[in-house]
Amino acid sequence: MKRFLYKLFIGDPAYNTPVRSTPYSTFVRDIYNTWHNKRHHDTGLEKLLRLFLVGVQIIFPGMHLMQLLGKPGIIVRNIVKELYVVCKTVLPFIFLSEGYYHNLWAVGVSVYLMAETVLYVISMIFVSDIFVEPRSYRRNLLMLLLNYIEICLSFAVVYGGLNMLSGKVSSYVDYIYFSVVTSTTIGYGDIYPSSHLGKWVVSSEAILSIAFVGLFLNFFGSKMERTYRRDDE
Repeated sequence: MKRFLYKLFIGDPAYNTPVRSTPYSTFVRDIYNTWHNKRHHDTGLEKLLRLFLVGVQIIFPGMHLMQLLGKPGIIVRNIVKELYVVCKTVLPFIFLSEGYYHNLWAVGVSVYLMAETVLYVISMIFVSDIFVEPRSYRRNLLMLLLNYIEICLSFAVVYGGLNMLSGKVSSYVDYIYFSVVTSTTIGYGDIYPSSHLGKWVVSSEAILSIAFVGLFLNFFGSKMERTYRRDDE
């Protein structure tokens, strides 16, 4: 059974190569390279944005979790990262289904973890040159889908926890429904924001979702196209 699970999640042990650098050392190296334009000749606002996106990851738990649990090998680190993404996706659903979203701490945790995801996704555009070439772009697309679901569920927690909606709202499912409808820019009108703050949050989700889906599907699609071209050569 142990060998079966190892083969299923880790694969060939030969691929689980030792980790050459820790997340902390990689973080320091990326800050240095970004500041000194080692990989990308940026200036002005672009450089400030890149420095912010690289540096802000230190305040979120993902990097520290990789530091603690990702030492056995590169595949193990990827598995830990995937489990972390899955947990972040499931957590807001638990808040909703169990009624915890009525508490401000649940809203705060959801916003905090969602901010990590949003900033990481944005960094995949503006600082993609510092990321290691992925073993599988399909895996990245799967992670992207989980990130998208997490953002929808986290916004649902915010809508419910801060009582931002009016209309036909009877359960937590309606908050999820409204968040998904907003993210797809459909807007049926049966549920709608009830305050100016709610309108700002709804607008933010709509804008974020358009950028998230459009930019990143295009980004990863072009990456996959280049991969196929290399295979054909």
